[in-house]
Amino acid sequence: MIRFFRGSGAGPVSVMILAALALWADYFISPPKLPVDSDSIPMPLWGLISGSLSANPLLAVILSFLFVLAVVVIMVRFNTSIFFIPRRTYLPGLLYLMLYSVFHREMILNPALPASLLILAGIWRMISSYRVNGMTFNFFDAAMLISSAGLIYAGSVWFILLVFIGALVLRSPDARELTLAFIGALLPWIVMYAIWFITGGDTGELTEIIRYNLFSRAPAVYWSRTLIILLIIVAVSFLTSLLYLAKEMPTYKIRSRKTFELFIWVFVISVAASVLVPAVSAEVMAVASLPVAIILANHLTFTRRTVLAEILFWITAVMIAVSRIWPQ
Repeated sequence: MIRFFRGSGAGPVSVMILAALALWADYFISPPKLPVDSDSIPMPLWGLISGSLSANPLLAVILSFLFVLAVVVIMVRFNTSIFFIPRRTYLPGLLYLMLYSVFHREMILNPALPASLLILAGIWRMISSYRVNGMTFNFFDAAMLISSAGLIYAGSVWFILLVFIGALVLRSPDARELTLAFIGALLPWIVMYAIWFITGGDTGELTEIIRYNLFSRAPAVYWSRTLIILLIIVAVSFLTSLLYLAKEMPTYKIRSRKTFELFIWVFVISVAASVLVPAVSAEVMAVASLPVAIILANHLTFTRRTVLAEILFWITAVMIAVSRIWPQ
């Protein structure tokens, strides 16, 4: 399977679409009712989206499925454009599908999923600034995209740090670019407060909603035995791929190295937020899966130990199926 996905063409695309349909099959057949928590206060933009879908669970399933496919397509196109994994491969997309489905209870109507799409677009915009002569507006665009993700999923706010880290990693510090990035990060929130005020809302209430979503404790995750085993397998595969990346990094082109550095920072921020911020829970997997999938794909694309890699790949796939059938 790994050798099959190392290539490109209609075959890997067809298998990837079938895998996505298999992962969402239960939800298409029997769409779950959207959870209603009277104590929960969503971010305003996400509240509009979830409220409009509350009476149509199937539409919520379809929307989630389309969001995942959009992330997969952008991941593959991102690599094709920047070529930081120096081969055309659909492995990042396949691995993202698998990793996102680890916490299957978060697969439907998860605000972090559309947020991950905006964060990925912001990263692509930042990488595109590499070796651009003169001042660039890429970091303004990236900050605005990632900050806009915060209007949907409040936990995305912590990833605004990524813009300033990216500016230091990709370019020599420029006060004008950093100032523009700061303005880009503020702009979506200024617009939201302005619309809230114009429509007659209380800005103090909006501030309280944002504070609640940033710092209140998220619902506890059910750590089943199958989920723990699955996460251990994923962790072993990821650590193996990370060691491979560290070993091979000096041989990569400079832009590829910087791209991987930026994705490692995405992973670090995801882990730090999930550990230190009570409001960040399993839904952050939608963002954390981006760097994990890319680092795994880089390893699987070039490793010579294909037998071991294939075994870990199939154990992960089987455990995902087991965790869905027997979530104990």
